[in-house]
Amino acid sequence: MGGGDQGRHAGIDLPPGMRPAFARIVQDATDDSGREATTKEAYELFRAAYLAEGAVRLHDWTAHEVAPGVHRFTAALEAGDRVGDYEGRGTGPVTVFADALAGAGHTVEVLGLTEDGTAASAECRVDGVTAWGRARARRPPCTPCCPRGTGWCDE
Repeated sequence: MGGGDQGRHAGIDLPPGMRPAFARIVQDATDDSGREATTKEAYELFRAAYLAEGAVRLHDWTAHEVAPGVHRFTAALEAGDRVGDYEGRGTGPVTVFADALAGAGHTVEVLGLTEDGTAASAECRVDGVTAWGRARARRPPCTPCCPRGTGWCDE
């Protein structure tokens, strides 16, 4: 997998700002071997970096638009051995989630966001640390292009 291909495999098309971060992850993983990562290896690195559970886990959540341009998010958030119910309000799904995290004691600043209908990628500063994250849509879209019939081309 060459340098220009990182983030463009198995149906994943990462936003331009996320590609250098992912390329560094792949490079770090392959430096010792001196070989390029296979598509499967790169995808496993992607899943571990961007789709695995982090320090805060999300349970039993709902999100909906309560009025035009006003969204509400409620969830049980787990951090360590502590689980609590939190609510967020804002102008869209990402801002309401950031608001809920603030209620749980985390400072979140969304620096950039891209959505493609199947997933959203966001660059955020959380408690002073800048990182990329990716979330898949709750319900997969019906796409005839999916070779696995799951509706998710990145699984």
